[in-house]
Amino acid sequence: MYFFFILFFVSLLVISFMIGRKLVLLNNMEGHNTHNVTETFLSEILDFDKIKNTTIKNLRRVEHVLIWIILRTYLVSKNFVNKKSKEIVEKIKTRLNRNRQNHILEEKKEVSKYIKVISDYRQKIRHIKHKIKEEEGIE
Repeated sequence: MYFFFILFFVSLLVISFMIGRKLVLLNNMEGHNTHNVTETFLSEILDFDKIKNTTIKNLRRVEHVLIWIILRTYLVSKNFVNKKSKEIVEKIKTRLNRNRQNHILEEKKEVSKYIKVISDYRQKIRHIKHKIKEEEGIE
């Protein structure tokens, strides 16, 4: 923490020294054309083309990093959602299968003779249809 405070104050001192030196040069050139002096002073301190180029370069870097971050979070979240949805679907299927099996077991215990006769009749009809289709070559 103290390191950052020291670094801050040292940089503040160096910046004030640089600006003070430029002001002394400006005062020494009072007799000359002041418009030229201030223009050269500003051009020495602020190089607008350099600032523009570095700003554009940094904005492109930031844009690239932001696109990368957005795509990465999109893909990671999509993968996470897909995995979780598959897990949830599997859990639901297992619970439904357990409920169906329990229900089927309960039904098998209470199956009446009438339902047995009907199911046997349906199986015989399916078997006969299958034989007819094989003989006629319909399949």
